[in-house]
Parts: sequence; structure tokens; C-alpha cells
Amino acid sequence: MPNNVQLHKDTSVLAGRFILLLLCSLLLLTGGCTAIKGQQGVSVHSQGQIDLFLKGAEETSLDISFDLTSVAIMAEDGTYREIMGAPLNINSLDMKGRQILLAEKSLPEGRYKKLRFVVSRALIRRKGSVARLALPSGGIEISVNITVYKDQNTSLFLTWNADASVVDGYIFNPVFSVKGQVSELSSLLVYVTNEDSNNVSVINRQLGEVVATVRVGRNPRGIAAGLRRDRLRVYVANSGSNSISVIDPTTNKVEQEIPIRFGSVPEGIAVTLDGSGGELLFVTDYGSDTVSVVDATTYQEVNKVDVGNGPIAVAVDPPAETVMASRFLSLEDANILRNYRERYFNVYVVNRDSRDVSVLRMDIQGGRLEEVSRLSVEWSPVALAIDYQRGKVYVANYGSDRLSVIDIIELIKGNDAGAVSDISDVGTTVTGVVVDPSFDRLYLLREFPGEIMIIRPFLEDYYTADTVMPLVIGSIPVGTSPRSIIMDPEARKLYVVNRGSDNVSVVDKTAREVERVIPVGKNPYGIAMFPYYE
Repeated sequence: MPNNVQLHKDTSVLAGRFILLLLCSLLLLTGGCTAIKGQQGVSVHSQGQIDLFLKGAEETSLDISFDLTSVAIMAEDGTYREIMGAPLNINSLDMKGRQILLAEKSLPEGRYKKLRFVVSRALIRRKGSVARLALPSGGIEISVNITVYKDQNTSLFLTWNADASVVDGYIFNPVFSVKGQVSELSSLLVYVTNEDSNNVSVINRQLGEVVATVRVGRNPRGIAAGLRRDRLRVYVANSGSNSISVIDPTTNKVEQEIPIRFGSVPEGIAVTLDGSGGELLFVTDYGSDTVSVVDATTYQEVNKVDVGNGPIAVAVDPPAETVMASRFLSLEDANILRNYRERYFNVYVVNRDSRDVSVLRMDIQGGRLEEVSRLSVEWSPVALAIDYQRGKVYVANYGSDRLSVIDIIELIKGNDAGAVSDISDVGTTVTGVVVDPSFDRLYLLREFPGEIMIIRPFLEDYYTADTVMPLVIGSIPVGTSPRSIIMDPEARKLYVVNRGSDNVSVVDKTAREVERVIPVGKNPYGIAMFPYYE
């Protein structure tokens, strides 16, 4: 009897397993198979990235709003993948001439054929009254023909023609034109690193919109544009992958990834020309308290320099010809600077955690390090700018309401103790500084309350024995938690990277107002453009 019971139990177990296997097989052969297809194990190493932008027409006569709840893209095999992160309400009047980022998503490499939009509601406002529009029964689909490549970004740009999007007066059937990214004139481009998107947004400053996105390494932060006109390059410091991405701006693709082996957590980056006409990169390694020196011709890290604690930003003396254009240096000081630059150039490194600036004196011909000096500044220095017109370096101190001023001439004379002064009462949380010598102004970027402060501290009446009292002449509100600021080569506009609102504010200096807001990726950080125009 016990044997029969055991046999019965074994048979039941086998039967249960058979039924379970049968159900699993049926599940794989039916609708469950399709659902799994879009989700199953796609290797991260075989993925690329897509960015989808939407722009409104420059002019529209209709006031249409619609709730966009989903955007999916169809692969060549018919599989749809959701690419939009959160629902959006879109209005035709708000979108006039404006660009927004609809979606950013990693996708398996391959070809994609369609976009499918899910709209939950559409409204039209006419003569003060609002009416609901019917939605098309077949849904909203757009044919595309794009290829997503491994470790690259593919950008799609839609333009919405609102005036052609209502059929028979009551059916909402949006009309979109589609284009991909095309080559642009490099001197018109602005590059913005997006730390949490692992990419760089490329903005055409003439159009005032994103025209391409470039996939780089992990957690890109610092960025710098090269100085050689015969070989244009953009260099990106990837803090998460310990590397430098080299972007060719004629194709907006990464042509080389340079590993940083001597340091860790690269943060800031600056470029200079060496004695042979090549480019040297100076990269602050925040995690190892060093600066890596990289030969941009051979793509090799050639030196490591110990600096202060937490090096976060770096700047290099501009070309020596800049001294000839100085309107403010005395003849004696101009000659001192000119003679110095015949043999040396300086690299200025902001060390946030040790509250100082390391000054690296470099030999021009051999690119050799001659000397390192340390200058104390205020609390939490995070950014700097060089003013060769006056022979000064301005250091933004996040934790202090004083702007540190380094006198380059005093440094050359060896008077380190007397080389640093302050401009007081500029406010705390300063994250960036731009020099505007044409108008005798400094633009200071403050994270809180999110503004540009304009000061003119160069009048002799404002000098005292130890400090310079600033003449504040205005402020300009920008986006949320601004991190970086740059001025265009024509000295007409300021570009501000707003880390908290994922966009760039374009500021008209003359009108002192934001004229455009451009969407970029997640957690933008650094900004660069070529220092000349055609």
C-alpha cells in the first residue's frame, strides 16, 4: 500500500510538471511571446541612443492643445518600444518657433520604421470658447527610416504644422515633417555636456535650436573646443568612464576615446597650442588631486601633475598675441607679460576642497612643467576666467561672497603673496564668471536664485587697500540651478547651462533678457564653442 501511494504521488508530480511545461510552451507560442520580445535581454553593449525633438511652426493661426501620453518607435521586425518618459501637454501657440525634447531613450541597434503617438485629448480654442476635437480612429503614426548604431546617438527632428492638423473642422490629425541631423557650420555650434544622458547636445546658435546629439562616455562634465582651425575638435571629460571623448564637429561623431590612466574622475578640461602647432589638453582629475596632460595629436596622456585637493576647473593663458591688444596694461606691464610669454604659459587650476589655485608654469617649446605655485582664495572655488586685457584671473568662490582676483604680472614677478585680492559683496553660490572687456563688465552666474549678476568693478574710485567694492549694474534671471556660462565670440550673447531645468538660456546682453530657452539632455553641466567666427 505505501508503494502505491508513493507511485501515485510521483505520477501526480510528473503530471503537474508536464502541465506546467505545456502552459509555458503555449505562452511562448502566443501573445506572450510578442510582449517579451520587446523586453528581453538586449545587451547594453549593443545599444545606441535616440533623441526625439519637436518644434512648432514659426507662425500659426490656430490655438490647439493636446495631451500626448505615449510615443513608441517600431523596429524593422514590427516590435514597438516606448521612448517617452512622461506625458506632455502641448499647445500650438506656446510652441511657435520653439523646440522641446520629446524623448530620449537607449535602443537596440538596428533600423526603425515608424513612430506611434497616443493622444488622450485634443482641444481647439476659437473666439474665446473651447471645443473638443475628435481623434483619428486609426491612431497617429509617422513613417521614419532611421538606423540606431551601437554607442552612437541618432537624433530625429519633428516640426508640427498646427494649421494643417484639423480635418473637416473637428478631427485632430497632427501633421509633422521629419528630418534627421545634418552637417552644420562648426563656428556656429555650441556644445553642452549632459551628465545623466551620457551625451552632448549640439546647438546651432544662429537657429537657436539643437541640431544634433553626440553619444560620449559616462557622466560627461567638462568640455572644451580646440584652437586649430585646420583640425577642428571638441574634447569632453567623462568623469564616469575616466576618459576623454574627441568629437569631430564636421560629422558630430566621436572619433577617439582617450583613457585617463594617471588620474581619476576627470572634471574640467582646457586646450592650448603647443610649440609645434599641436594641441595639449589639461584635465583636472577630481578624484586623484592631479592634472593629466594629454597630447591631442597622439591621443596619449603624457604627464601627471599633483595639485591641490578637489581640482574642479582649469584655464590656460590665451595666445600670446592677445597681449598686443591690451588697452589697460601699462607699457611696462605689457612688456613683462610679452617677454614671459615668449618662453612660458600658465595653467590655472581651481582646487575646490583646499580653497586654492594651483598655477602651473609650462615651457612653451617642450610643453614641460617648470614650476607649480599655490595661491589661497576663498571658500569652495569652482570656476575661473582669464582677462588678458588687464592681466587678471577671476576666481568664482561658491561658498563666499567675494570674487578672488589674481594679478598675473605679480605672479610673473614672483610676488605670490601680493598676487591675490578680492572683489567683495558679489553674493554666494557663484558658479561661473565671464569677462567682457569691451564694456568693462564681469558677468557672475549665481546658482541661487538663478541669475546673472552684472558688475563693473574697474573704476579706480572703488579700490581700497585690500578689496575692490563692486558697482552692481543689474541682474538677469535665468533657469534653475545654473552651472556654466559662456559668451559668444561676437560678444553679443551669453549662454547659460541650467542644470536644474535641463536647458540653456540664451541671453541678449544689450536687452539684458533671456531671448530663447533651448532644451538639452538630463543634468547638463559644461558648455563650449569655438573662440572665433567666420
